[in-house]
Amino acid sequence: MALYAGNDAFHAKTSAFLKWLRERPRTTISRKLEITDLRDHNAGRGIVAVEDMEEAEELFSITLSDVLAVQNSSLQKVKPHLLEHLDSWNSLVLVMMYEVRLGKESTWWNYLQILPNDFDALIYWSSSELAELEGSAVLKKIGKDDADESFKKSLFPVVQQQPEIFGRHAQDFGGSSACAVLLNLAHRMATLIMAYGFDIGKKISSQEDDEEEQADGSSQSADKVNKGIVPLANSFNADGDLNNVNILAELVFGLKIDLDDGMLIPRKRSGVTVMVRRITRNGVDIETIIFAASKHNQLNDREQATRLELAATWEVLQDGYDLRRPPESGSFESDQSLILTITALLLDTDAAKQATARIRTPNQPPPFLLTTLGLVLKEIISHRQKAYTTMLAEDVALSEDLSLQRRRRMAIEVRLGKKEILSWQLSESTK
Repeated sequence: MALYAGNDAFHAKTSAFLKWLRERPRTTISRKLEITDLRDHNAGRGIVAVEDMEEAEELFSITLSDVLAVQNSSLQKVKPHLLEHLDSWNSLVLVMMYEVRLGKESTWWNYLQILPNDFDALIYWSSSELAELEGSAVLKKIGKDDADESFKKSLFPVVQQQPEIFGRHAQDFGGSSACAVLLNLAHRMATLIMAYGFDIGKKISSQEDDEEEQADGSSQSADKVNKGIVPLANSFNADGDLNNVNILAELVFGLKIDLDDGMLIPRKRSGVTVMVRRITRNGVDIETIIFAASKHNQLNDREQATRLELAATWEVLQDGYDLRRPPESGSFESDQSLILTITALLLDTDAAKQATARIRTPNQPPPFLLTTLGLVLKEIISHRQKAYTTMLAEDVALSEDLSLQRRRRMAIEVRLGKKEILSWQLSESTK
């Protein structure tokens, strides 16, 4: 039962968005669909079926010219020089900032009105909230400081140069708080792109160019990978437990959403409920692997470099590897890149010379290393387990507390999922 007032702005914005979308040329939406209020599921708006559907049935279609993208924005037409020296990522961030500040004058105004303002992305977490993820490799991948520097270097000079492009909001980008305003807005746009953006494999054209496309989808413009925000698409899989579609980019007549008989949650969907079973991997960095292998094969710096060069020759050397959750069906296969990197670090001098001379990548470790390799894997898993400040059983108990704040629950579920992977991997390594 909904906990929200029936007269709140949520439903009015939904209706205005659907009216706008249905009025777009060549846009089609299946009569079997409706947008429903999933706020009780912490998921905002979501698409649900009101009738049974056939497999691979088309659910909706939208033209490329209606995708919120750099090439479709009026900024590209009125101030193209502002985008000339920006990469595709910062270009789209700037375009979205511009469209948001246009207000009702923006083509996408009704769509922008239903996009969220609050996020659970890690860049918005407090230090105490992030502390709940201690032990997880994800803490090294937040990248907020790098993003700040990128926005300051690429976007701040642009908005300072011509703040008037933001109309009545130009004053926001002046004075001592200008940089803070920019970073706040740029992070929101970047988060929306990360959550709802699609890679469009071909240069997005204007509406006129759409009409000039050949029947096979080809055109005179050069191919270029772009990213765009597709109206309505983010409402599919708003809650992964309730929705189940496969999002496909079709370049002939637009973007189509087709039903899929398997679960596919689009990359980094904002609002998707964090569930333990969806945590499918636990990362291990190369330093941990080197440390664990050194307990069974001590190498000096030169010898270690030689073994890593061998792993690189085999094309298996990486900065990090994954310990994976077993599939729900079918056989489990270990990460061969991880196994062969450990193998290279365990080879003695003669074996390493022979492997280097053979050049080709082995299909599996030599039999005489299998026992030691299992011990190294056990050491790696043990090292990862010690990185967490709580035990698996503690997190299981904590996850059952219904009074937990949302972000703390998310962190506990992430920890729990990753620890389950380690526990399973440990049992496999001892077989």
